[in-house]
Amino acid sequence: MLNRTLLGLIGSLSILLCSTPAVCSEPLNLVANPLPTLVAEDNEPARINTLITQALAAINLPATLHIDRPAFSGSGLLTGKYDGEYAFLSLNDKRDGFLYSDAYLPVNLYLASRKEALDDISHFSHIRNGRVATENRLANTPPLRLVKAVSWVRNPTVFDSFKQLSEQRAEYLLEDELLIAEFNRLLLEYRERPLYSSMKPIVQASLHLSIRANNPNAQKSINAFNGFIVNAQKNGTYNEVFGLSWISKDIDGDGVADWITSSKVPHPVFSVDALMGAFALDSTKPSEASKYLVDGEVVPDWTTVQKKLAGASKTPRKSYLDHEVYKRMMNRW
Repeated sequence: MLNRTLLGLIGSLSILLCSTPAVCSEPLNLVANPLPTLVAEDNEPARINTLITQALAAINLPATLHIDRPAFSGSGLLTGKYDGEYAFLSLNDKRDGFLYSDAYLPVNLYLASRKEALDDISHFSHIRNGRVATENRLANTPPLRLVKAVSWVRNPTVFDSFKQLSEQRAEYLLEDELLIAEFNRLLLEYRERPLYSSMKPIVQASLHLSIRANNPNAQKSINAFNGFIVNAQKNGTYNEVFGLSWISKDIDGDGVADWITSSKVPHPVFSVDALMGAFALDSTKPSEASKYLVDGEVVPDWTTVQKKLAGASKTPRKSYLDHEVYKRMMNRW
């Protein structure tokens, strides 16, 4: 179990650090369920943990981040052991007595296949009676429990879901876009063909921070967290934390997605084609009116973007998935 205490300088100087909207108090105990490359132990890549750590430090909200299995995190929230969740999945029902942040990360669930293109697949009914591997954390949510068109191949972990597909015990996989991308990176490292994926997500959801409503600073903390996220999504922080060359989001409310990047992340594709792989943070679409942001600065055109990124690495990063854990699967792929 992870016990990552975010006290830093806050511990002995908490009174001096309480000038932000999140008023200092006893450290909160926040919980999330394990998810490789996103919510993981200290010695593994944990992109959500990193983001939340930065956010809580920035708003001076002392907290300890815990990782627990769903059954134990659920009971801990009921008994008061935990004061909230730092990766609440919106497919689940919200709990009474908790306040929730705005969405801080989309969860786009795509169908993937080893063998067949899925370009025309946009609904479960299009693969009726197909065997679909996914984790219990997804299959047990209220919306997916209602899906009867497919046969679920339930698994306790992400690794087991990929293994079902690898061993052809399932025809399809339903998985988060970010995790499919990491698995495809791994396949490319082994010179294997990436998975085929549906053109659009089959299910869309999001992640949120929750805090128990009876905490006297709950609403102020949620508001401060939301403010941090708005800035982090446009100043390059998300690119760095999640290892994404480009992301897109409407940053100024004009209904058009803007292009956002950081000079601190690798840019192996240096042409405008790089934008095709941008990770979308909202549902807006780009147009000729889309703006470019590099390290939080709006730049006028692609030529200026290239100048700003001239010093960025051109070497693709490796997958955040544990190479040793997946080594046998890759060798047998």
